[in-house]
Amino acid sequence: MSTHNIPVADQPASASLAESELFLSAPIPILIEDWSRVYRAIKSLQSIGISDIDQYFDERPEAVAELRALHSFVAANDAVVNLFEAGSMERFMERAKMLLPADRTSNSAVFRAMFENRPTCQGERTLITFTGRTVPIVWRCSLPKNEEGYRRLCFYAFDVTEQKENSDRLEAMRTEMARASRVSLFGEVSASILHEISQPLSATRASADASLRWLTRDRPDVHEAAAAIRDAARWARDATEICRRIRGFLGKVPVQMVSFPATESVNAALFLIKPEANAKDIHVDSSADADVHVFADPIQIQQVLANLLLNGIQAIATGPSAARTLTVTVRQDGNEVVFEVRDTGPGFEPAMIEQLFQPFYTSKPDGMGMGLPVARSIVEAHNGRIWAHSEPGVGTCFGFALPATSQP
Repeated sequence: MSTHNIPVADQPASASLAESELFLSAPIPILIEDWSRVYRAIKSLQSIGISDIDQYFDERPEAVAELRALHSFVAANDAVVNLFEAGSMERFMERAKMLLPADRTSNSAVFRAMFENRPTCQGERTLITFTGRTVPIVWRCSLPKNEEGYRRLCFYAFDVTEQKENSDRLEAMRTEMARASRVSLFGEVSASILHEISQPLSATRASADASLRWLTRDRPDVHEAAAAIRDAARWARDATEICRRIRGFLGKVPVQMVSFPATESVNAALFLIKPEANAKDIHVDSSADADVHVFADPIQIQQVLANLLLNGIQAIATGPSAARTLTVTVRQDGNEVVFEVRDTGPGFEPAMIEQLFQPFYTSKPDGMGMGLPVARSIVEAHNGRIWAHSEPGVGTCFGFALPATSQP
């Protein structure tokens, strides 16, 4: 965008007045600032051999505020006054420095563009108005080629409050949709999980009853009773761990991005689907490098894997193949960690692959068609990618890749 100049003295008075009124009444907030001293300071840094402005700021964080202090406010239009809810131009100009303090993220975008002799720059920041309201904005500016042009540098502001609110609402909807998918997924394996949790509970009760029998004998056997109590405690811990995993899987837990071994999510997902696989006589193989780490939310990656594994189980259960095997592999490929789930089900035509990831599309008579779309949403939210390939009569492979991290 071109820099807007305030009228100069040798222009006709009528033209000056017209341009001044056009500036003041422009619907876009425009703030004119003098950055000429900042320009000289940036050039001075280059003259003494500074070649990386970001590294310079990392080493001297106070430099951002020092450079910012060299600039001054020249003029603002009515839209700026309205944006800040200042009431009058005078009131805004009196408190402009306080309303727009030094901000490394926003200010360094201009410093960097000046340092690299770029023609334009833009950035984001959040403003605080006179009434205390926060306003997210995107700003843009055209940069001149000489110091004189920096005496009247125009910044154009765009209020993105509505877009930000819409984005936040969309993210909330995605989070809720992911939770709904977890609940749906849980419903599909609830009977198996209840069977799984009943085993440690039954064992706990049996061990407790045994300890009582050892203690109420005519000649109590304290050693055997203590052993039975230890067994009961171990089974109770197993039941508690099962409940903890189910709560984390279903609850509205916040996204927690951490670096963790990929095998953790694999093992947790296998734990969830194991009863279902056993009930349908399906053998599950896994191969994962314990040294491979990813930066992600473990619960969400567990959800993706559990969904893909259940899809594989259901495909094998409905197919004619005698090889009832489900395979999970995890490997590092360059800067990515690749997860793959292969089944020996009936497979499907390649033309169906894109449909599988569309909301509400399902090949199951009682399916919701949300599992794979949610899985793709989760993977893409982690800066990853997801895919599938299949061959009729051979089986299907679902895979996804996430950015790898070094072992902490």
